[in-house]
Amino acid sequence: MRPKALLALMFLASCASTKRDAGDLPAFVDRLITSKMAETQIPGVAFVYFKDGRVVYAKGYGFADVDRKIPVSPEKTIWRVGSISKVFTATALMQLADRGEIALDEPVNAYLHSLQTDPRVTSRELLDHTAGFDEIRPGTHAPTAADVLPLAEFLKTRLKVVRTPGEITSYSTYGMTLAGLIVEEHCGKSYEACLEERIWKPLGMSRTNITVPAALQNDLAIGYELKQGRLEPQPWEWYHTIPASSINSSALDMARFGIAHLEHDRRLLSDAAFREMHRQQITMHPRLPGWCLGFIEDRVGRLRVIEHGGNMAGFSTLLVLLPETREGFFIAAQFEGGHFRDEVKEALLKHLFPAANERFPVPQPHPSDRVAKLAGKYAWTTSCHTCVPRSVPQILDLKANDDGSIDFAGGRWIEVEPNLFVRHDGTGYIAFRDPYLFAGGIWSFERLE
Repeated sequence: MRPKALLALMFLASCASTKRDAGDLPAFVDRLITSKMAETQIPGVAFVYFKDGRVVYAKGYGFADVDRKIPVSPEKTIWRVGSISKVFTATALMQLADRGEIALDEPVNAYLHSLQTDPRVTSRELLDHTAGFDEIRPGTHAPTAADVLPLAEFLKTRLKVVRTPGEITSYSTYGMTLAGLIVEEHCGKSYEACLEERIWKPLGMSRTNITVPAALQNDLAIGYELKQGRLEPQPWEWYHTIPASSINSSALDMARFGIAHLEHDRRLLSDAAFREMHRQQITMHPRLPGWCLGFIEDRVGRLRVIEHGGNMAGFSTLLVLLPETREGFFIAAQFEGGHFRDEVKEALLKHLFPAANERFPVPQPHPSDRVAKLAGKYAWTTSCHTCVPRSVPQILDLKANDDGSIDFAGGRWIEVEPNLFVRHDGTGYIAFRDPYLFAGGIWSFERLE
């Protein structure tokens, strides 16, 4: 083993870091966030870092409401966490499995009362995003709160399987919404009431909700987008897909949830159930990060994290956990779909962990007839296949170069072994399985031509 790799291994095993012992986390985070806020013009950010069962740093930056000059508070400000809702749903479904009320590898139809779906689909496949459901869009939004349909009514005609369950990872709003229906039916209450009873109340998450009570309305952050240099408040979004989309929470409440996962809090799950949630369930190639149960796996350099992000109109959030070192962080900001949260994540992890700065070996490119056959247009698998015409929100071009490398998603990729390519800077891999291209986690694509 190379000395540098050995050092990284010793670092992770001991949880020791001279950088963290030196106490420079607050100063580093402050510099990082304030500089990126100035660069992007994001008006408000909440950040919290937790380790060994406690919050070690929490701070609000800028404004939750620009017009009223209400500053961001990590304790009080409530953010729309979007798709991080899926991790709460996964945790609630795992509670049923932990209690023996469902079996993860049995067909979900055995546990559904109000509807039935493809008899092959299991609860595990709902949570690791391999159930194969079509991502039917548009139609997940409701125009008002009063128009939000009951889960069973919404799902009854929209659960269409377009891939063999269990084979291909494809980020699925519908699979996680169905998981929420199972939770709701077994709990005997609304989805929100179930989570309040089984997760939020036990953990003291008093500022987490779906329907924001009147007493907390003034603490809601306003979602903004930047249009022609001006901040524009965004309208509130209602979703039929509540278990996949609709939770609101404060930064410190999200820290309570993250800590519960890292510390294996028995108020939620057994040790075995937490370990099962956090381990890799499936990957499309051994070199790629894959899926846990509810959590997305990622690697920064050679550092493994589990995480989930969320986007809503005007909001972007991210929860990152490192189970091996019992630490993590949550960040919330305005501007949907920006790179702010990911840039903060990468810079912070590289600052704290030597393993995050490791790179993968990059060989010299070599001409290959095989590479030319990979060229074409690729669409994210999370698109509507049964829509007429087919709805494809994002199409990327893949170009094959004469030297045997390929250009894709802003990077140059060099073949390491048949159907596996490393990025030119050694920061990651992509893999092919005709007609699919996989980049790890949620990034699964399929060739259109």
